[in-house]
Amino acid sequence: MTDALRPPEYRFDDRNVRWLPFRGFEGLDYHLLKVDEASGQVDMLMRFAPNQDCIPHRHAGATKTLVLEGEHRVYESDQAGGVACSVRKAGTWSTNEGDETHYEGGGDQGAIILLMMTAANGTIYDILAELGGEVSREITVDDFQRGYARQQSRA
Repeated sequence: MTDALRPPEYRFDDRNVRWLPFRGFEGLDYHLLKVDEASGQVDMLMRFAPNQDCIPHRHAGATKTLVLEGEHRVYESDQAGGVACSVRKAGTWSTNEGDETHYEGGGDQGAIILLMMTAANGTIYDILAELGGEVSREITVDDFQRGYARQQSRA
């Protein structure tokens, strides 16, 4: 393809985003945009380094995702007992109504996503020991509120 026909490459400008490392995960950063305790809504940006995955988790309530840059990979259990990967490229919007179990990560160029999560009974998501396994920790709106307060104090 000639340069004249090649679509321009776009990059999300995150130079003014104060990224914080996701504790325990090299190459996974976040920036909280809003935590609304009354509605149970948490909005955040996540940045995955190339080919970096997070841990298995189950979103308790409705979740909306917009891929801003790169390739967002989502891994879920399939019917044969294996793991299926769906690839979401920049510009992909996806939603679920909750009770969704997966782990996710960035593609070869990494990924930046906008993630809007809603709590169910105060829980945003459960961290799992393995995909489809036992809950090892519950992450609540209160956890995110504390994180947001720490983030604001560092601004």
